[in-house]
Amino acid sequence: MLVIHIQLYSILREKLPEEAKGRADLQFELGSTLTDLLGELGISRRVVISMNDEHETDRTRELQDGDEIKIFSSISGG
Repeated sequence: MLVIHIQLYSILREKLPEEAKGRADLQFELGSTLTDLLGELGISRRVVISMNDEHETDRTRELQDGDEIKIFSSISGG
């Protein structure tokens, strides 16, 4: 079992209880990926992910115990 530390920003904070203030520690099975994390949180929109303070675009990357993941809404404009 893995424990992952997450921080959600802006509108994504609504995916967690209000009292969590966008932060949570979640448990996942070994071999789980960023795609699994997004699915667990119910995030289907385009997002930007920071994994251990590095930008991560590979959604198939496996989670490791103690990973710190920050998820931001993707910003687009004209």
